[in-house]
Amino acid sequence: MKPALLTFCSIAFAVLWTCGMLWSSGKIDLANVIILSACGALAGVAWYYAMRWVFQLMHLARPSDPPANPGAER
Repeated sequence: MKPALLTFCSIAFAVLWTCGMLWSSGKIDLANVIILSACGALAGVAWYYAMRWVFQLMHLARPSDPPANPGAER
């Protein structure tokens, strides 16, 4: 999976999560919007790192740090 696609998907997740939380809260005022936007941003970042870890675990993405000596045996 390409990093740009994963970034786009995490932004879409954060926006949809924030909109869903605002819709389900019922009361839309400035404090709700600020708090839920901050929580949505944190949820998007957490989703990005969780999905990157899952894709690396499934060998669908390259590891974030390549080995220092790829030809050397351990």
